[in-house]
Amino acid sequence: MDADQRFGSLLKQVFHLWHAVINERLRPLGVSHSQWRVVLEVSRSEAPLTQTALAAELGIESPTMVHLLDRLAVKGWIARGPCPADRRARLVRLTPRAQRVAREIEVVVGEVRRELLRDLDSARLLACVAALSKIEARALEALAESRQRGAVEPAARRARGPIGEPRRAAAVVARRAGARRALAKPKRGAPR
Repeated sequence: MDADQRFGSLLKQVFHLWHAVINERLRPLGVSHSQWRVVLEVSRSEAPLTQTALAAELGIESPTMVHLLDRLAVKGWIARGPCPADRRARLVRLTPRAQRVAREIEVVVGEVRRELLRDLDSARLLACVAALSKIEARALEALAESRQRGAVEPAARRARGPIGEPRRAAAVVARRAGARRALAKPKRGAPR
């Protein structure tokens, strides 16, 4: 395996193992993986989060997020309220009970982080952070470029058929437009 392939594979594996250790340590508290991620994200957010923003931040589909928030509401951990900026959106906030749980989760997450990073001195850790920050910036750049191309290409595809020929509807519209122009022009020698 090439170094770049190994890097990607290792990055994924470390992410999953890191979360697995946290999950094991939080099991006695009765907190699932998806629950602790939501509670931490909401507790760490400087501004109130909408359900949609929370789903996007955690990489969860909106319907899945709604179901998860419903379960957390039943546990008495979250409350949802209207968003003043958008009446269709719902803001998520932690209840006092969940705020206590969030503090316990933060302690466990901090302990795991220190345990897993203890073999790295500050210089190596800073080098890792710098390297991952560069990769993150490049990934965001690549994603933006891809989305920009994606916004242009579907419009071009809509006007073209599967083999690059105009779609039937586009051809019909063009013929009709040509027919209207032909009707609007008087024929040569015809009285005006």
